[in-house]
Amino acid sequence: MSKDNYFSEERISAEWQELMGRLTPESPALLSSLVHKLARVLADDFYSHMLADPHASIFLSSEQVHERLHGSLQKWAIQVLGSHSPDAIDGLIAAQLQVGTIHARIGIPSNLVARGARRLKLRLLERLAAAQTDEATRRICMIYVSQVLDICMEAMTASYARSRERSAKSDEAYRLFSLTQNLNTERERQRASLLDWENTLVYQIAIGAPMADTGNLSSSTFGLWFTHKGVPSFGENSEIEAISTLIADVDATLAVARQQADTPALRASVLRSVRTGISSIKQLLGSLFAQMSELESGRDALTQLMNRRFLPTVLRREVSLAMRSEGAFALIMVDVDHFKAINDNHGHAAGDVALQRVAAALLNGLRSSDYAFRYGGEEFLLVLVETLAPEAYAVAERLRRQIEQEPTVLADGTVLNVTISAGVAMHTGHPDYERTLAAADAALYMAKKLGRNRTELAEAADGRIAGR
Repeated sequence: MSKDNYFSEERISAEWQELMGRLTPESPALLSSLVHKLARVLADDFYSHMLADPHASIFLSSEQVHERLHGSLQKWAIQVLGSHSPDAIDGLIAAQLQVGTIHARIGIPSNLVARGARRLKLRLLERLAAAQTDEATRRICMIYVSQVLDICMEAMTASYARSRERSAKSDEAYRLFSLTQNLNTERERQRASLLDWENTLVYQIAIGAPMADTGNLSSSTFGLWFTHKGVPSFGENSEIEAISTLIADVDATLAVARQQADTPALRASVLRSVRTGISSIKQLLGSLFAQMSELESGRDALTQLMNRRFLPTVLRREVSLAMRSEGAFALIMVDVDHFKAINDNHGHAAGDVALQRVAAALLNGLRSSDYAFRYGGEEFLLVLVETLAPEAYAVAERLRRQIEQEPTVLADGTVLNVTISAGVAMHTGHPDYERTLAAADAALYMAKKLGRNRTELAEAADGRIAGR
C-alpha cells in the first residue's frame, strides 16, 4: 500500500475496517438488500441529475459512455456497499484508486465526481431513513454509507491528484519539446503554409473566382497545425491569443464577403483586410519561434519520431478538441510485417534500417498537423486530426502501398521487400482515449490475422469490420 504526506491507504483501510466492526448483525443484510434493489434506480437518478448540468453532460452525453457507465455505476455501488468482509477492503480501495486514475485520464473535474457522490449519498440515506428496521441498525447503516462513500471519494481524489500532477509535468515537457525539435524547419514550413494560403486567396480574387470558393484560414494546413500543435506547444500566452483572434477575424471577413454582392470594391476591401491580418500573424509567429531553444528529449533515437512519452498529452488534447467542436480524429496503428524474420535473416542493423525507412515514409506522408509516434518495437502510431473514417483509411492504404512498392536497400546491396499492416480506428466520442487505442490495436490484429500487408478499419457500431 502506498503512503504520502496527504493520503495513506493503510489509514483508510483501518477506518473502513473499524466501520465494519460497528455494524449490527442485521446491518449487512439490510445494506446488501437495499443496494441490490436500488442499483438501477440510483444509476437512473445519477445520470438524470448529472446530465442536467451542462458541465457534466460534456463527459456523459455520449450514448456509448452512458450505456457503459450505467452498468458500471450499479456494479460499483453493489461492490462498495454490499461487501462486508475485512478481507475485501484492500481490493475495494485499489478499485477506487483506479477509478481516480481513469477520471484523471479522461479529464473529468473532481468536483463533478464529488457532486455525483453527494447525489448517491442523499438517495441512499433517504431510503435508509425509511427502512423498516430497528433504530440502532438504521442509524449505524446511515453512518456506514456516509463514511464509506467519503472514503471512496478520498481515495479517488488522491489518485486523481497524483495522476493530474504527472500529466501536468508531461504536458509542460511536451510543450517545450514539440516546437524545439527541428525548430528552423518547422518555422519555415509554417511560414510557407501561411504564404501558400495567402497566395491562393490573392490568385482567386485576382481572376474573379467566386468568393464562395475561398477556403477558411482555420481549415488550411497552417490553421490545422496552429490549432493542434501550435497552441499546445507554445502554451497560453498573449501571442497565441492574438493569432487565434486574427485567424477568427480573417475567417469572419471571408464569411461576410461570401454573403454580399460580388463587386471589385468588395474584393479589394477583403484583400486589404486579409493581408493585414496575415502580416500580423507572421510577425507574431516569428516572435514565438524566436523564444524557443533546442530540446531533444522525447524523441526516439533510432527513428527520430516522438516516443510514447507524450502520447497521453496529445490524445487528451485531441479528445478535448473533438468534444468541444464535435469533430473527429483517427488513430492508425502500424506494424512492420515479419520484422523478426528480418532481424533473424539479415541482422539487427538491417532491422534498424527497415524501421528508419518505414518511419520516414510515415512521417513524410502526413500533414504537418498530424502526429507520428514510435509506439514500441516495430509498431508505430499515427494520429490524424480532423479526419473522417474514409480519409483515414485512404491515408493508411496510401502509406501501405508506398512502403510496399519501394524496396529497402541495405549497405551491402541486399534488397528487402518491407510491408506493413495497419489498423484504423475513429474516435467515437468516448472521453477515454484508451478505448480508441484498443480499437486500433484490435483492427491491426485483424489485418495481421487476415494475411498482413493490408489495412483494416475498426469495428463499426453494428459490429461489422469496415476495412476492405
